[in-house]
Amino acid sequence: MNFYDLDHMAYKFKREGVQVKVISGERSQMVMTKLDPGFESDHSHPQEQMGIVLSGQIRLTIENETRTCGAGEGYVIPPNVRHSFRVTSGSHAEILDIFSPPKEENNI
Repeated sequence: MNFYDLDHMAYKFKREGVQVKVISGERSQMVMTKLDPGFESDHSHPQEQMGIVLSGQIRLTIENETRTCGAGEGYVIPPNVRHSFRVTSGSHAEILDIFSPPKEENNI
C-alpha cells in the first residue's frame, strides 16, 4: 500500500497505556503512538529512532541527557541506546516516531 490517511486509521492496542497506528516499509517504519497520562517506559532496541511530540508532554532521557518535550519538539535516539520517558501532561501524549529498520513488535 502506498498511501495512508492517519486521521482515518484506528489506533490499535499494543499494551496497557499504549495505542499505535503503524505504517511499515521495507527499511523504515512510522508509528503514531498515543500514550496514557503517567505512562512510563525504560528500554533500548537495535533500531535508530527519531520522533516528534504531536500533543501532550513527555519527559525524555536519552543516555544521560533529560529534557521535557512538548508539541513540535523532537529527538533522535541512536541504536542500542537506553532511553526512558514519562508522560507528564494531564492528558494523553501523541508522538510520531520513525524506526529504521522496522520494529517487528509494531507490526500488529
